[in-house]
Amino acid sequence: MNARAPDPLTAMMAAETLDPPQRVTQVMQAIRDRHPDRVLGFVYYGSSLRALDDAEKMLDFYVLVDSYAKTHGRGWRALTNRFIPPSVFYLEMETGGVLSTCKYSIITLDEFERRCSDGFLSQVWGRFSQPCALLGARDDRVAARIASARAAAVRRIASETAPLFHAPVSYVEFWARGYFESYRTELRPESNDGRAREIVERYQSRYREISQILFDSYERDIIDPRELSGRGSSVRWFLRRLFGRPIAAARVLNSAATFDGGLDYVLRKVERHSGVSLDVTEAQRRHPVLWSPVLGWKLWRRGAFG
Repeated sequence: MNARAPDPLTAMMAAETLDPPQRVTQVMQAIRDRHPDRVLGFVYYGSSLRALDDAEKMLDFYVLVDSYAKTHGRGWRALTNRFIPPSVFYLEMETGGVLSTCKYSIITLDEFERRCSDGFLSQVWGRFSQPCALLGARDDRVAARIASARAAAVRRIASETAPLFHAPVSYVEFWARGYFESYRTELRPESNDGRAREIVERYQSRYREISQILFDSYERDIIDPRELSGRGSSVRWFLRRLFGRPIAAARVLNSAATFDGGLDYVLRKVERHSGVSLDVTEAQRRHPVLWSPVLGWKLWRRGAFG
């Protein structure tokens, strides 16, 4: 009996790795030291990945772990990470005379796999269908699971985007539309499809190859989304916008307790993305989680979440 042929999309995702600069490796080790024996792997993404040599860019990682309880203990952090994953942490360290800053999100590998394929909100499958790199996987089995999850994320965003089109389109237009819809469900400053199109055009060969894998109709950079059965619709994307932004805000406010000055950092992030500012008291700075419902309500009333 012949072995099943490997999935070409999973193979593509598995090949998206890199040899990171020393400062990135050192930051990863610092994260491992914070969470000893729990880290299964890092998925490196964001603007820092696209500008690898720019030390001023904040490093962005999803840190995949085996257990929330074992990573955080059995206190409130494990509870909130389970119900509003991922928990976001901040780290800064000097490496070779250069200050490196890092924002990393902790999520279990099981949860990452589920949200890449089945999650209603697009935060995970939208983000990790984009270019990113697997670093420091504990073993080949973990690496294979992450690659397979990311392939599922690509298929998921394609299936959610395809029903938005009723005629053949360029593959650039197709993927840019999917990412634009995903961006609109989060706390992001993008108000048009420019940023989404920029990413697709920057990695044209990648999206061309993905389109060739997914669409039998592919010919001369044109695909017919109607051939891809999917469950996406404008209503589903509207519901993601309706619920996604408040959930994203709760997640961001939850992260305010993970480092000194966290609440001020979070509020600057919200202001940058929405234009809405909020003054806080010293008591709110000291206990951001306790005050997060009040702060979240005030931000919502001022229109910070769309």
